[in-house]
Amino acid sequence: MKTLITFQNVTLIDGTGREPMPDATVGVRDGRIVYAGKARKWQPTLEEDIINLELRGKYVMPGLIDCHVHLSGGGEPDSRFDAADDGAMVLKMLSNARKNLAAGITTVRDLGGWNELEFAVRRSIENGEFTGPRLVLAGRFISISESGADHYKGMYRIADGVEEVRKAAREQVMHGADLVKLGVTGAVLVLDGVPGATHFNSDEIRVAVEEAAKFGRRVAAHAHGIDGIRKAVQAGVHSIEHGTFLYQGPDVIKEMAKRQVYLVPTLKADVDVVEGGASDVPAWIVGKMREVREAALKSVRAARKAGVPIAMGSDAGTPLNYHGENGLEIACMLQAGLKPMECLVAATLTAAQALGREQEIGSIEEGKLADLLVLDRNPLDDLRRIGDKKTIRAVFRGGMLVARQPADSYPKTILAKDCLTVGQ
Repeated sequence: MKTLITFQNVTLIDGTGREPMPDATVGVRDGRIVYAGKARKWQPTLEEDIINLELRGKYVMPGLIDCHVHLSGGGEPDSRFDAADDGAMVLKMLSNARKNLAAGITTVRDLGGWNELEFAVRRSIENGEFTGPRLVLAGRFISISESGADHYKGMYRIADGVEEVRKAAREQVMHGADLVKLGVTGAVLVLDGVPGATHFNSDEIRVAVEEAAKFGRRVAAHAHGIDGIRKAVQAGVHSIEHGTFLYQGPDVIKEMAKRQVYLVPTLKADVDVVEGGASDVPAWIVGKMREVREAALKSVRAARKAGVPIAMGSDAGTPLNYHGENGLEIACMLQAGLKPMECLVAATLTAAQALGREQEIGSIEEGKLADLLVLDRNPLDDLRRIGDKKTIRAVFRGGMLVARQPADSYPKTILAKDCLTVGQ
């Protein structure tokens, strides 16, 4: 006999942008949502066991999706992600993945791993050895010959010229990558990096897109400067990561809206350094973060106004940008002119669409995986609550309880064998 789990008397925020629905019920069977709506409109069959979770006064929304993290980084002030050896790095990446899940981030997209170790971490989670979020992996960050490869030795894959880029893209797919990540422009977190400088030529970007498409993969482009963003969009990439100086190209913004190229702005990375206690952060990082911050906000405002889809990405792992605090990126998007509900959708349904997984995750709708977040209070009243571990009551992944507050009790049949404490 199958078991049905019902989340009763909740206020439902379904991730689609629809208004919150009070006095709602969510039904879950075999890890998938079978009903989401008004309780009075649904009657479960009598031919199954039913576990009723009375959650009156609680808010239920989809598990959050972070489209841009680095599991190999732990918020180190100097942005040095190194570990003592591969064993230490695997443990670090697994720990960071679990911090995400315990904070309600049920899916993360890692956009630059380390020595292919992220694939081993994903296997351990998928095999049930450890509880963790769904991992969408890009493998190595494909870059031209530049000093960033020395700064992030386990992350970069240098590729110069069309044929070398083709080979690099194929290598990532061979290792199990879900997408390809290209460093189209310079970087902020490289000492001599020039964010506005274009690195890859148009033909090199285009061949990466072509190779990825052969295997049904998308391409994410790290791009700050407008020339690099323009080349990437014209070449057919699916998302622009950072997009700092996008506002300088109204034609590019218009083209992104037309093609529905996603912008993943990663605003929190700047905020944590500029507004945080940055005494241990090297002066060159602080200075560059300050230089790009206002441009990034202007670009998000312009993109939103033009109808460019915006997906949440925190860049967790960068200086002072700690895994488990990713949800605060949602509040950062308010500063760029998004409305509260738009911010939530950017972290749920739009994020799922950016990953190409909207049929499975991103909203609380019939047939989708039951990745759910239970909150004590309405996040729309104050988006910082999503990053507040005291507000999160429970996290469900595929219908299993994977994180909860220590004092909360739930039926053992819905607990993951490795259930985390919220914020652990």
